[in-house]
This record gives sequence, C-alpha cells and structure tokens, in this order.
Amino acid sequence: MNATDKLLASLKRHTPAKVRAYAGDDDAREIAVPTRRKRWSQVIEAIEARSWTRVELLDKSGAVLGYVDNIEPARELEDLGDSRASKTRSEAEWIVALVIKAQRDAMTFRDAEVSNLLKAQGDVVRELTSAMHGLSSIYRAQVDAASEVAAMQATAAAGGDGGQLRELLEAAPTILQAIPVIRGMLNGGGVGPMNGAGAKVKT
Repeated sequence: MNATDKLLASLKRHTPAKVRAYAGDDDAREIAVPTRRKRWSQVIEAIEARSWTRVELLDKSGAVLGYVDNIEPARELEDLGDSRASKTRSEAEWIVALVIKAQRDAMTFRDAEVSNLLKAQGDVVRELTSAMHGLSSIYRAQVDAASEVAAMQATAAAGGDGGQLRELLEAAPTILQAIPVIRGMLNGGGVGPMNGAGAKVKT
C-alpha cells in the first residue's frame, strides 16, 4: 500500500476536521476538511499539491487523531509534477493557437478592407482622369473657336466675307447651353439627352 492509499484509509477511519501536512520539520500547513461530497479526494489533492513527508489528522480542538508518513515522496511527486506540467503545456499551446488564429482572421479581414478601399480609390481616380481629359478637350475647342472668331473678325474688319462669323454667332447659344451639362459631368451627376433647342430632356 502506497502513501496515498494509507492516507485515504486513515482519513476515512478517523474523519478529522482538518489535517496538517509537513514538508520538513519547520514547514507545516493546515488544510481544512470540506463537508461536501468527495471531501477525502479533495483533501488528498490539496496535500499532494506540495511535497509532504508526514500528515497529521486533527480534530476540531487541534488534537492529533493519527498520522501518516510518506516514505516515497520524491517518486510520487515527480509523477504528479510531470502530469501537471503536461496539462499546463497543453493549455498554453491551445491559448497560443487561439491567439494565432485570431490574428490571422484579423489580418485577412484587414487585407480585404484595404483591397476594397484601393479599388474604390482607383475607380475615383479613373473617373477624375477621364473628366479632366474631357475638360481639356473642351478648353482646346474653346481656344480654337476663339482663334477662329478673332480671325473672322479681322477678315470682316478688312472687308472680307463675314458669313462664317455670323454662323458661329448663331451657334453660340447651343455652345453656352452645353456648359451646365459639362459641369454636371465633372461633378459626377447624370446627364440627360439634349433636345433640338438645347434643353435637357427629363428621363
């Protein structure tokens, strides 16, 4: 019979109110006996949580009812320590795995958010670039038209044919009506088709 079996038998026989476990001559600790079920296994677990060489069984007044000596503490405690170390290591590995998984999930979510943001920014840049190209074309057309008007005005002042100048002036209202449409394109608004008089047709 090993020390643990002797201890259990003594606990059941004396039913102490508390026990005093010794790890050395000057190292003693008292353990209260619970009243719930499986109390003896809980007392033994508390005793064997540390090295012990002797356990005294005490009544409520502190009188010694009996004792148990542990003649092989090193081997028993070594086995218990290995078991607890293995359990602690498993719990630590499980916690580390959870942390790594949480970090991986967070990084995946962040990468997806960044990708969507970059795509949206790229779409905006492309729209702005297209609008700037359109605006540049309009500006160039306006410069060309101004140059032609100036040339026509010079020709008319010199007594030349002013027919082209009159045609350009007649077309000016249509050009002016197109300016709000161009502004709407640059601001990102929708543009409806134009009717024959140059007004926007509601859709």
